[in-house]
Amino acid sequence: MSDNTLNDIDLKFNAKKKFERARKKAFLNDLMSKLLNKENELLQLDEIKYLVPPKAMVYRGIKSIPIDKIVGSEGRYRDFDRDFLPRQDNTKERWENIEVAKEKNISLPPISVYKIGDHYIVRDGNHRVSVAKELGQEFIDAEVTELFTPVKIEDFSQKGLLIAESYNYFLEKTGFKTVFPDVDIKLSNPWGYYRLIEHINTYRYFLGEKRKREVSLCDALKSWYNELYLPITKLVKKKKILRFFPEREVGDFYIWIMDHWHYLKESGKDIPIEEAVEDYYEKYVKKGFINKIFLLFKKRKK
Repeated sequence: MSDNTLNDIDLKFNAKKKFERARKKAFLNDLMSKLLNKENELLQLDEIKYLVPPKAMVYRGIKSIPIDKIVGSEGRYRDFDRDFLPRQDNTKERWENIEVAKEKNISLPPISVYKIGDHYIVRDGNHRVSVAKELGQEFIDAEVTELFTPVKIEDFSQKGLLIAESYNYFLEKTGFKTVFPDVDIKLSNPWGYYRLIEHINTYRYFLGEKRKREVSLCDALKSWYNELYLPITKLVKKKKILRFFPEREVGDFYIWIMDHWHYLKESGKDIPIEEAVEDYYEKYVKKGFINKIFLLFKKRKK
């Protein structure tokens, strides 16, 4: 038996061991994701297209891209987990062959990806990504086609996609970007954008009652933003409420403070919005933070 044949056997044996190790990691990833209720799925291109339909695409050529920015797949999203570890045994032969080719320094063709924002979805080359990532490779050559979505996807997770979809719906229904092209309203909950649409429509109705005439959506939107949304969010920033809730957005507090203001009015307290913000701060922010500190102190004493 020649040295080359022995070397090939060794390489295949090592590749088999590496695949088995990667499968064990995938199993542990799945287990931990269930225990911690964390996402471990690759994003599906079709799901992204459905939720936030791209409005244009441009071919960018072959580039070196960071592997940790690859978050999804066009057709193999069930075969690999979020870390591109193999979930299925049917990927074994191809995975091992690629690993052997890499060990032999055989040049492999670039993968093919869609670029969306700063992230990438694999069109072709999922196994090459999986092997490269398992071997600790940080960059990979890719043929890149960039897709342009109507809104920026801030977070490439299921929740992040729903937020982007809802924000896009909000923009379509209100024409907000036409009136305020340089302003973004950020929320941490996708359903909040539907609440904002309700607020604007309600505001438009009462503004029409006040002016004794029908008010256009554009005029109502300008008035709502400048007379209601902006003053409340400025007060939230002035009170530095977000420091207690780093996972929230200032727009969330606009919705919650409006709900609180409405509650106060229903309770017979017809007070200015500034007082409603102060009342909300005292009852729910300051008191809530003190309660958190107290609970942490109790846990430490135990």
